[in-house]
Amino acid sequence: MKILGFDMEVDISNENTNLLVVTDNKLFGSICCNLNDKNSDNIVFVSNDSLINMKDILIVFDLLNFNINNKTIINKLYNHLSDNIISNIDEENELKDNFMKMVRIVYDEIDDFNVDISLNEELDLIKLFKMLNVEINTDYDGVLERMIDLLEIYSELNDQTIIFINILSYFSDEEIIEIQKYINYKKLSVLFFENSYNRGVYFENQYIIDDDFYDYAIQFDKK
Repeated sequence: MKILGFDMEVDISNENTNLLVVTDNKLFGSICCNLNDKNSDNIVFVSNDSLINMKDILIVFDLLNFNINNKTIINKLYNHLSDNIISNIDEENELKDNFMKMVRIVYDEIDDFNVDISLNEELDLIKLFKMLNVEINTDYDGVLERMIDLLEIYSELNDQTIIFINILSYFSDEEIIEIQKYINYKKLSVLFFENSYNRGVYFENQYIIDDDFYDYAIQFDKK
């Protein structure tokens, strides 16, 4: 990640836990606006010398109100389930057999009408998932569980770089350590972007832009 006007390159690789702190409120707000607007003129993301479309970066401004069952994730979930079923001949055939039982029941009802009624006999798995209202359970006991679930969902379904804005204040030091362990275990590409950070928990890559607009990086070895 590169920010216009600064030489520092922010590493968001999945090899480390990553934190960017911008203490000047106006600059912090400006960067947030650019991230929200997907403004690639002021912020760019690069991987292997190639530009990454900012639309492919997930920006989470409000963890508590973030819709885990958004359209992108639901589509990924349905496609994933569909592929798994199709790859299992026994499951696919069982579903088709049960679907045809339903079709025959409907045909029996249709026969009672003196109206020409058509019926689609092809099983559409995506429509079936929608009919069954297949979605991710969002009944959480706390914010940490919600956070871990979001990371798990995106690691399983979307493999997407995630930037969290000002969310570390939701968590205790112990919970931040648990989140870091999970990120390291899953090898997720995650950046925490904060307006301030004075906690005793260190990130392996810490990037600072202070009130004097001086930018520098601090690296901490993995424990």
